[in-house]
Amino acid sequence: MVAVRRVNRGRQAVPETVGAPTGGLNGRDALVAMQPQDAFQLDNWIPRGSYCETRGGSEDYATGVPGAVESLEVYTGGAGSKMLAFGNGSIYDVSLGGAVGSALASGKTSNKVTTAMFANAGSQFLLIYTGADQPMSYNGTAIANLTITGMTGSQNTLHSPMAFKGRMYLAQEDQLGFYYLAVGAIQGAASFFDLQQQSLRGGALATMVSYSQESMGDGPQDYALFVTTEGEYIMYAGTDPSNAATWELVGRYYGPPPIGKKGWFKFRSDVYFITREGILSFTQIRQMGEEASDTKYLTSRLGQLYAGATTYKNTHGWTGIIYPAGSLLVVNIPRSGAMSGAYTQFVMDTNSNAWGQFTNWNGICFALFNDRLYFGTNAGKVVLADEGFTDNGAEVVGVARPAWNDFDNGFGLGNAEKQFHMLYLAVRADGVPSVSCALNVNFENDEPVSASAAAPPEGVEWDVPDWDTADWADGPAIQNIAIPVSKLGYVASPWLKAVSTASTIQWYAYRSVFQKTKGVFIQ
Repeated sequence: MVAVRRVNRGRQAVPETVGAPTGGLNGRDALVAMQPQDAFQLDNWIPRGSYCETRGGSEDYATGVPGAVESLEVYTGGAGSKMLAFGNGSIYDVSLGGAVGSALASGKTSNKVTTAMFANAGSQFLLIYTGADQPMSYNGTAIANLTITGMTGSQNTLHSPMAFKGRMYLAQEDQLGFYYLAVGAIQGAASFFDLQQQSLRGGALATMVSYSQESMGDGPQDYALFVTTEGEYIMYAGTDPSNAATWELVGRYYGPPPIGKKGWFKFRSDVYFITREGILSFTQIRQMGEEASDTKYLTSRLGQLYAGATTYKNTHGWTGIIYPAGSLLVVNIPRSGAMSGAYTQFVMDTNSNAWGQFTNWNGICFALFNDRLYFGTNAGKVVLADEGFTDNGAEVVGVARPAWNDFDNGFGLGNAEKQFHMLYLAVRADGVPSVSCALNVNFENDEPVSASAAAPPEGVEWDVPDWDTADWADGPAIQNIAIPVSKLGYVASPWLKAVSTASTIQWYAYRSVFQKTKGVFIQ
């Protein structure tokens, strides 16, 4: 028989304040074990250090591409940057926005592009490879075809260019090796370097990227990293693959292979790979390889949420991009087997490493252009992200469901039954925010109902009368939103929906007022 004890602490109402889910999205821990500052749903909210805020809106930037915009690439020349959109076999300059004009080039087989910036003899080029078309270069004005010779098979099958120590390196479809050009060349005769003798798993070369142990860029610790479809990471140092005296194998490491040709990004002086198991830095692969624990993945807290997203790992669109102006890492996730389907984004605050998820940005591809974030859509548009407070007039709806909370308060009453009376939300916004909320108990799923708050005239005291008294200045102000509750349960969680149409909404905390039922039994 299980021993029980009776506790009677009276029937007075007890308030308890819990911070907004700044710990971010958690798909790893069981609902009953999740920390109070985590959330099992966090759509269109960004978990910042001390609050959560609704994401920005979006608006059309360039329109009229006759087909899905499958790739966005940026040329960064000394005279200025340009942004190119790839769709319907054509390439468009969309730098100035508006309706697209004539195509820079057309008649291409594929719009799925990998690129690299490269400079020689005072000229700067964006080198463009699709894996199905003749290689191209863009000099900030025009597209030109390139001719690469000395290959086995067609030059059209080249992809994933890498600029490394003044030389271009190129992968080829279904080849376990790479081609490299003469120093400073963007076309001409290519030589092949066979990686089969160094590989123990076979497969083909998936992608290439430079890796540095220093934050200074090119230097004595700069390496060329060749990643295979079977999860081998083969690292070389040197300048000339044809000369054994200046080209040296540094190491061979094992880890999960990246998803897609663009399944990597550089962040915090490291290279991160988007893999079937999660997002992992190459430094961690070097240290632990396939023995890396789940907690070492950047996405470890996403758990099954990330694992479920990899169902469509073969759909075009997987990419990671750092958006400094928003302090965000944006990881684009296809949600169906076709590009015409939905896309969502896992987003991480780069200061706290806390995750959320964006919905309704159906971006096939993303790019950073002049410090702003853009994405291409299936409707032939390039969209400016994080602009305004609506998505082209459509509401941005933030949905949050924080962890279930037993409000134990250190009294050992975590499994005590409680009568919940009121729920208060502390939010900050211009004007009167549109908020709906429900306090769910015992893992129920009651939909949010409308809530309201009076618009503060010149700033408002938050946490009044029972909360910490603090006067806020003009502009966006903390507002208390009260929701009457009459529910009986052991654990509770607010289900919050906030509609952002004229202002970002910041959520700081919620307070639950409840009453312990008399004569509670605790095991």
